[in-house]
Amino acid sequence: YHLLVLPRIDASSDNDYSYGAQLRWSNVWGLNHRLNLTVEKGKFPNERDRLEETSARLGYRAPYIFDSPYELRVRLERRERVTPIIDPVSNEVSDDSFDETFDHFEIGAARDFRGNRPRSGWILGGALFWQRQDTEGEFAPPPDGQALALVGTADYDDMRFHVYSETGRRFNARVELAAEGMASDYDYTRSTASYFQSRAIGNVPHQTVHVLGSAGVLTGGTGSRNEFSLGGSGQMRGYDSDFLEGNYYYYGSLEYLRPVKWDWLRLLAFVEVGGSGDDREGLRDGSPYADIGVGVRIRLSWFVGVEIELGWAYPLRGGEGANFFAGGN
Repeated sequence: YHLLVLPRIDASSDNDYSYGAQLRWSNVWGLNHRLNLTVEKGKFPNERDRLEETSARLGYRAPYIFDSPYELRVRLERRERVTPIIDPVSNEVSDDSFDETFDHFEIGAARDFRGNRPRSGWILGGALFWQRQDTEGEFAPPPDGQALALVGTADYDDMRFHVYSETGRRFNARVELAAEGMASDYDYTRSTASYFQSRAIGNVPHQTVHVLGSAGVLTGGTGSRNEFSLGGSGQMRGYDSDFLEGNYYYYGSLEYLRPVKWDWLRLLAFVEVGGSGDDREGLRDGSPYADIGVGVRIRLSWFVGVEIELGWAYPLRGGEGANFFAGGN
């Protein structure tokens, strides 16, 4: 099916949830172009940078323009958020809040260097990325204003999809650079990278070992918020949501998955390590935290993919003992 209109639901053990709808058009006008439109509304009672959020995102990709190896990319996004006030003395969330609005627009192109079948290899790209943040309300701080950044991207993909598992490698990197006075109200540089590798082991179908890693750093900017966070049901599952946060972070994980009776139900065991520039215990040296955990991962392929993960993780440093985690979309 090339044109799908789907309900969208995301929920986690952090008491976060969101709902909305998504339009997926995978062969626009028969040209192999792709359009995604997503509208969502959510509540995030345990996060430190948002309590509620309504968002609309539009993405359009046009590969192999005029039978060339180049691709056009366009992204448009708007987010309206209710943001809590952080008490400067206790570093905890207060009862006060203000409204924030974020507008993003990006247009760019990428060169596909993959020449083999099935396709694997590098895609390199560049773009212009414009963003604006505004604030409103009695307790609202001054707005950040706007910035126009030059963007560079590098992506490597060599993945094989097996319905209930995947094997191969994937790497993504992105750099954004903005200069004050050049259509920007402030300077900043933001760099991120992520890596994923999955390898089948033994003779049991869908038994895999995963290696995951990611990192990011922000220099400059307005200083109005921490750029990155760890903790909760996504990364560093043995800790509370946003337990670690700062303007840089690093994360690594090793996962083992094995089917239990059915291919769609797999046992999960993992160890995670991560750190950031600040944390709730007041340590600012970026030293690592770690946790271990067990659970299950459920992947259903009924018309569209649904994946659910749940289990228990135990922090090896700090934290508050064994932490139940669950999430799905």
